Amino acid sequence: MMKKKVKWAAVMLVITLCMSMFTACKQKGTSETGSSNANTVTEKVDTETSAEEVTKEEPAMDLGGMEITIGDWWSSAEPSAPTTAQEEATQAYREEIQKKYNFKMKQVAVAEWGTMQETFTTSTMAEDPAAQVFILARGWVAQPLANGLIYDLASLDNFDFTESKWNTSVLDALTYGNSVYGMAAGKPEPKLGVFWNKRLFEEAGLNPELPYDLQASGEWTWSKFEELCKALTIDSNNDGKMDSYAMANFSSDFFRGAVTSNDARYIDKDSSGKFINGTKDPKFLEGLQWAVSLIQKNYEMPTPADSNWDWFISAFHDAKVAMQFGEVYRTGTWADMEDDWGFVLCPKGPKAQGYEVYFGDNIAVIPSCYDKETAEKIAFAYNLWTNPTPGYEDDKDSWKDGYYTKFRDERAVDETLTMMFDSAIVNTDYSDFVFGLDLGTIIWDTYALGSTPAEKIEQVSDSWQALIDDANK
Repeated sequence: MMKKKVKWAAVMLVITLCMSMFTACKQKGTSETGSSNANTVTEKVDTETSAEEVTKEEPAMDLGGMEITIGDWWSSAEPSAPTTAQEEATQAYREEIQKKYNFKMKQVAVAEWGTMQETFTTSTMAEDPAAQVFILARGWVAQPLANGLIYDLASLDNFDFTESKWNTSVLDALTYGNSVYGMAAGKPEPKLGVFWNKRLFEEAGLNPELPYDLQASGEWTWSKFEELCKALTIDSNNDGKMDSYAMANFSSDFFRGAVTSNDARYIDKDSSGKFINGTKDPKFLEGLQWAVSLIQKNYEMPTPADSNWDWFISAFHDAKVAMQFGEVYRTGTWADMEDDWGFVLCPKGPKAQGYEVYFGDNIAVIPSCYDKETAEKIAFAYNLWTNPTPGYEDDKDSWKDGYYTKFRDERAVDETLTMMFDSAIVNTDYSDFVFGLDLGTIIWDTYALGSTPAEKIEQVSDSWQALIDDANK
């Protein structure tokens, strides 16, 4: 929605408009006052010619030294020194806007991962927020939203969510009617795809670049993936026991990839914006049935006895399996792998119109306890803070620099991540926003082959619907 812009009228006399002092939610260690000063307009009169000369300055917002914290669970108190020209330019830009508009802003950890949701909730309810902008994981938003603790960002004039800098996946997920309760700026965090071990591909007689080539030609499909699974599951000594397996997965990632790639989701929205049970969609059932069929055919390495829950990570790292569904952050885990590896999108299911991706970015929110004047000031500052760095607005490929060092080849960035951002179909799943919903009630037993996908979907249908009904209220 387009937001109305603040306009300052030029007047004929010297004016200083003093805005009233504002009172915010009590803020520990922050300034509680600030003012918005209209621009000064000076008129000079030449008595000999009676001509008027008017000098106008750029409109400005004076935030009165307001201190604003963007609170997360990972940022250090002292920010890291810039390592690139763009990072230096970003730092300079942010220093400039803080000086120009008279405010101070920083991003710092205000809690640990395990206590962040509680910190947001308790400090907001006490009208003493630990930060003016909180960064929350997706699963932490539903409960405080239901309790009225998150500000409606659509009501603030200093946000224009039609600007291209905003993450549309987050806006879509946090839009309820005409209200918007969360935001994220910049490119989404790349998520789920398939990693593979290039050496194991070669030893199985496969081109180590084959997944890239199939992806590029549009032929990276479920059926092609299953062909690879068959070739990569090997009983080398013919003793009836598999010596190497095609894959080992975290069940949540594996099932997420299966349903997303078939244009399905756990929780969907209808045309009126209400949550609906996506597991009732035949495309969802087809996705789970495909994943289970691969387990039944022994392409998935069985869970070792007495293993930790994350045994699948070492299984791929140590080349015991050739492929794994996983998110991009796992590149850090593979950094010291002896074998080279690649990364492609999840293979297309039969109901997909193209390669489909889901994004699950963290969400920025403003506590609801602020009065509108204070919230507008926070929005004004955060909007500037998240702007593209001047001079780099048109550099469409600068985002790649940080990813080249995380992967073993450039094709993962130039092809897979680029496709993820530019041409893949964004598949938005709303399950994080139905409070109390546990995807494990479908995933765990189904992955272990304790129930069929159809049986498990039916078993949880009533309990899921009750939670969905509550969320729709």
